[in-house]
Amino acid sequence: MRDSRLQVLRLFLLAGLLLSLAHGTGAEAEEARGQARARRVIYNSDGTNVFIHKPPPMRPEDVWPYVDEVAGTDVTTFFICPNAGQNMYYPGRAADMLGSHVTPEQAERIRRVAPATPVTIERAAANVQALAAAGHDPIGLVVERARAKGLEVFITFRLNEVHDVDVPDSLLLSRFWKEHPEWRVGGPGWNGQALDFSVPEVRARRLEELRECCERFAIDGLDLDFQRFPSYFPPDRGPERAEVLTAWVREVRAMTRDAASRRGRPLLLSARVLATPEACRTAGLDPAAWGREGLVDFVTASHFLHNDFPLPVAEHRRLLPTGLSLYASIEVEPSADAYRRIALRLWADGADGLMLFNFFTSREERPPAEPPFEVLRELGGPERIDAGRYVEISADELEDKVRGGMLAQVIGNLNGLPHEMRYIDEPGSVESYAPGLPEGARTDDDTDLEWVYAAEMERSGELFLPPERIAALTRT
Repeated sequence: MRDSRLQVLRLFLLAGLLLSLAHGTGAEAEEARGQARARRVIYNSDGTNVFIHKPPPMRPEDVWPYVDEVAGTDVTTFFICPNAGQNMYYPGRAADMLGSHVTPEQAERIRRVAPATPVTIERAAANVQALAAAGHDPIGLVVERARAKGLEVFITFRLNEVHDVDVPDSLLLSRFWKEHPEWRVGGPGWNGQALDFSVPEVRARRLEELRECCERFAIDGLDLDFQRFPSYFPPDRGPERAEVLTAWVREVRAMTRDAASRRGRPLLLSARVLATPEACRTAGLDPAAWGREGLVDFVTASHFLHNDFPLPVAEHRRLLPTGLSLYASIEVEPSADAYRRIALRLWADGADGLMLFNFFTSREERPPAEPPFEVLRELGGPERIDAGRYVEISADELEDKVRGGMLAQVIGNLNGLPHEMRYIDEPGSVESYAPGLPEGARTDDDTDLEWVYAAEMERSGELFLPPERIAALTRT
């Protein structure tokens, strides 16, 4: 009897092992592919930046530089977004391509604006239409070039785009969205016009769009961008409907596994989520559950456009399975030093890798400026960044140093006032100065300006005062 029970136990253990190898659970699935807690530097391209600068008609060789400029750096992974708002940058079956099914007025606007005006969606529409008419897949060109340059390539899909929902004739709005106002979440602003993932037809539509991307492009993975834009359910309903979204991610995972099986090589699935675990919960996202169930291979925590506060990497890490890679996003910054400083903090806080989001958008400013591409050769790990140029201290320590500096300035000025403008040619006797200066000292002749500046700072509440104001106050 005992031998019989042991035999049954062995069979159960063997069955469990086979299931885990076949499907994996989060970190186990990645580890089986040699990907567990992999270090990545991800460059997230929104697609738009590829098609809005060059005048139409673009050719393949006009597309390639947008990949080449990051190849050969510390960037390991190229994310390309295929959706221009709610439409696509490729001619597919599941959704319309940007610039198709337009009204006569929209067509005229594309014809008039695209040749003359860069950084417009009209120029992007003209360029993708021209590439498609010449027999090219605009997004396919990016994917193929990235693969040729040795980069890992993902499609990153913005799951609920609401750019321009307040502009009725915008080229970014899809027919599907326009035809179903009853399927929107409601509420103020753009996010209130997002599609409601409580509606089965909405989830099915998005799944088909993702399926087409996985079947159409020779990608290494699919990224679900939940942060752009983070609105999936009616206001305040996110927490109670989290399982709806988890069930949908389960469907996406089944789809990617099926696509991987048919093409004979792995297809990773990742998720870009909100900055804090609490924000994820509010929106109806449960990355920890996705990780525990093996639905995603890695997660990226991200701000929405601005690095408003240090991402709570440790909070996310505590909730996720220990073997699941956790990356942290850096939104667009104006200088290489800003990227270095934030990257050092994220590495120190335990991020397994970094994502660069909107890195290229300085080209869209007026006047345009080139992004700091040199920093891409330094972000592959904390050891790659010259940490000697930065000193990181706590807020309490900084406040203490500022108070100490101000106190020293006050003491110095109080001691210095009796000696103002007295010792110009030779050092004067300042034995009464505390602390003492037995060898004497020359005059400090700007104490009057320092006191004026300090008094005006206190009166106005401003830290940086224009020199004209200081000059006027000094004369009075």
